[in-house]
Amino acid sequence: MKFLEYLGRKTEAVNQCLKFWVSLILGASGGVGTFAIQVMKAWGAHVTAVCSQDASELVRKLGAEYVVDYKSGSVEEQLKSLKPFDFILDNVSGSTVTWVLNFLKKWSGATYVTLVTPFLLNMDRLGIADGMLQTGVTVGSKALKHFWQGVHYRWAFFMASGLYLDDIAKLVDEGKIQPVIEKTFPFSQVPEAFLKVERGHARGKTVINVV
Repeated sequence: MKFLEYLGRKTEAVNQCLKFWVSLILGASGGVGTFAIQVMKAWGAHVTAVCSQDASELVRKLGAEYVVDYKSGSVEEQLKSLKPFDFILDNVSGSTVTWVLNFLKKWSGATYVTLVTPFLLNMDRLGIADGMLQTGVTVGSKALKHFWQGVHYRWAFFMASGLYLDDIAKLVDEGKIQPVIEKTFPFSQVPEAFLKVERGHARGKTVINVV
């Protein structure tokens, strides 16, 4: 939810600008993606969602104006017919990062945010100190590289914030954000729940009932 904190640092003037934002969400049908669509729509942004065809009805219902089916052909080629984006949220990463930043508006403050980072892998492989150092060097070099290309590159990390959660709670109370739950598991089936999440292709959140 760090991307919400990034977007949450907004004055009233910035809030007005969001109404003209054109955003792209990769992995739009999962737990983060379905939430992100609703937040962006609540703030007035235009949303293009990338998911499979069988999830298109869900993301459209949540507010996506345009849906790109990654199974119907190259996502890169399909996006070429659209206008450049102000904001890209990448829940998938992989090879996508090698080309998707080309679809941001250059020299306009446009930002790419990915939830997939090597932070924990670096920590496991190199230890805490060296892992954090390597991660810092990597994100710094990527940010600098793309800055000179006219766009912003950011990694997303979770950080609890009462201020931003208050903003989200208000949107929930107003009915602008609805939870999307694909499946609920009893506590006795925690391993099965994790296996389901690991398989990917989620349609919202997987919930574990601890009561």
